[in-house]
This record gives sequence, C-alpha cells and structure tokens, in this order.
Amino acid sequence: LFCLSPVPINAAPDARVGRSFEKWRHLILSDRIRTGRRLERLYGARTIGGFGSVSRRNLASSGRYSFSEFVSRVLQTQSGEMSVKVDSLANEAFPAPKVDTKMTVVRPIAECLKRKAADELNEKENTVAEELEVIKTWMRQSGHIRGRLEDQFLLGFLRSCKHSMERVKEKLDTYYTIRSVLPEVMRGRDPLDPFVRKVIRMGVTVPLPKTVHPDDPKIILIRGDAFDGDVCDFPDILKVFTMVGDILLRDDDQMMICGQAAIIDLGNSSSGHLFNFNLSFLRKASILNQQASPLRQKGFHFINTPKGFDIVLNIFKSLMTEKNRKRTILSHGSSLESLHKHFPKSVLPAELGGELGPVQQFVDEWEQRLIDNRTYLIEEESLGVDESRRRTTNPLAEEKDLFGTAGTFRKLEFD
Repeated sequence: LFCLSPVPINAAPDARVGRSFEKWRHLILSDRIRTGRRLERLYGARTIGGFGSVSRRNLASSGRYSFSEFVSRVLQTQSGEMSVKVDSLANEAFPAPKVDTKMTVVRPIAECLKRKAADELNEKENTVAEELEVIKTWMRQSGHIRGRLEDQFLLGFLRSCKHSMERVKEKLDTYYTIRSVLPEVMRGRDPLDPFVRKVIRMGVTVPLPKTVHPDDPKIILIRGDAFDGDVCDFPDILKVFTMVGDILLRDDDQMMICGQAAIIDLGNSSSGHLFNFNLSFLRKASILNQQASPLRQKGFHFINTPKGFDIVLNIFKSLMTEKNRKRTILSHGSSLESLHKHFPKSVLPAELGGELGPVQQFVDEWEQRLIDNRTYLIEEESLGVDESRRRTTNPLAEEKDLFGTAGTFRKLEFD
C-alpha cells in the first residue's frame, strides 16, 4: 500500500510507514479510494511506485481487481508483519464479496449432460461458481496472461480438465502462450475478409449437427480433399479450424462434456498432397490442438485413404500425445460400410452415405455462424501472453527448437 505514496519503492521500510501509513489508512477507511482512476487523479500514474500500469489496467472502471487484491499484489515483496497489517486493513475497508452463484453466467444443460459431467468430469453444481472465481482471480494475478474471463468460456476449461484447478491453469497458460507465437494462425481472423471467407467456403472443417444420443461425442468432419493448395496454405486452414473451435468451446455444451470424434475424409488426396506440409509447423499445430486445446478427442476415423497412407498415419501418430494415441484410431480405407459400424447413416452427410443431406449446407451454415461471431473472433487477436511479465515457467520451454527462447515470444501491450 505504501508503494502508492510518492515515497520511492526502493526506500527503506521506515520511510514508507509513518505519515504515509496514517494518510492511506484514513483514505481507505473513509472510503475515498476505490479505483485506479481515483489513484491517478490523486497522485498520477508515475508516482505509483512501478505499479502504475497495474493500476490503470486492473483497477479502472472495469473492476477486474478488487482493492484488496491489488494491495496483496503490491505487497508480495514486503515482509510478514507489515504485509499482514496492511492486508488486514484493506480487507477491513473492502471485504471480498461472497461468491454469488446466481451471478455465474453459464447455460443450463440437459439432465443427461449433467449426469455425464458429474460422473466423468467430476463436476459439482454447487462448487462451479467458486471454481470459476478461483480461476478468474488466478488469471488476473498471473501478470502475463491476457485472456477471457467469461464464465462460460472458463467452464469449458474446467470440464476439459475434469475440474482439476492446476490442470486448468496449465491448460489456459499453454492455450494463450502458443496462440501468441502463431501469428499466421491467430491474426487476420475476420470472416468477412475476402481471402478468409474463401478458405471458410472450402469447407475443410465441418462440425456435424447430429449424434445418435444426446450424450454421445459430437462429430467433426475434416475434408482433406476440399483443401486447395493453390488457393491457401495449411496455416490458413488451421486459422479457420481454430475459429470454428473457438465458437464450439463457447457454445457447444455437448462437445465440451462428451468430447468430439473426428472423421477425416481424404477423398481424392494423393500421398504427395498429404506430404505437402512443413513438419515443424505440424508439430506446432499438434500442440495447439492437443496440449493447448480444451476440446477433448474421442477418436479418429480415416476414410477414403490413398495408397501409402500407412506412412502418413505413422507420422500422424508420432505427433499425438500419449493419451490421444490410446484413443480409437481407425483407417476404413474406402469402405463406407466399415465407417457406418461406428457412425450410422442418420448422423452422416450424403457424401459419406448418410441421410443428413449434402455437406455444403453445413459449410454454408458455418460460414454464416462465423460471420455472426465476427467481433468475438477478431477480439482473440488482442489476447495472449506477455513473456516480460511472466513469473512462472513457460509451458513451451521444452520446445525451444520450435519456438526459440522465451525472449522471442510475442509481447502484447496491455493498456
């Protein structure tokens, strides 16, 4: 708290006590200081002992930090008695609000999904609000993560990690860290941009709308033969893939609770077409879509595979996490009959011998859905990590050959 006075941050402890303490005690208890804006009006950002940017970013009208949280953060380097004294004073003046479960903004879900979430994901309705508050507080205090704090978004990560708080923190950190070092994927995500729209209209990534049971894994169709290498590159395909995934993460409770099964239709793809990828980028993409993704894979089914596909499949498996390698991974060759043993016709498009009609209708629907969520998708460009503010180990530190040293990570300017 004494860092907020004009006394230098590196002054001796006694210099920060005395009149400064009594002055700030009076101001706090008289309820005259509540936000960073008022702090700035009183002293100006540059007098806040190195924490001016924190004040502007976290205490201003957004209310993302309570005053007591800010005091605790300022005092991290202070020692025992004085920290306890001031922290206690701040809490006395501005007690932390109790978690109001009615204020938690998440969608209600069907009973079958509630049971599955409870049985398989350790979800307890009466603790979700508290868990969300813990994660939001951790993100605010992390220093280096600038991410979404919406309840529904964060609930997807809780479910993905089976409500393990430490796994959620690791997943969120990895999620935003890798997105910060893949500008070719995470920038230029405007679905109304002519080039991006052309990639969307290829229909490489197509979530299918139906499952046999409401608690089955959702189905996502990847159409390899729809990828036109003369029009775009693999990072452009991955860009649209992440755009679709971002909307599913926020909107599709069945997918977040039950996971997803991928049908990868290679159609007319030749082996040469499949090898036309940069292996280094494929490794980055595999991290983006596995360790960093809250979307849980339940199986991979390849159909219409070309000659020599075994080599490609081995490369595919080598890029997978151990957990995903244990999932169902089947190559059905050109046999729709084999595919239908796992996915009945009622949940497949006509191109795969199904009864849902042509796949183009779903391509068109998703084009419009991405356009409807244009603002949300573009906002992602401003989110990520600032490595200069990190106080923990970079989750990609073991991938230096892919991403370089920590100093090469994208630095975001936080206002």
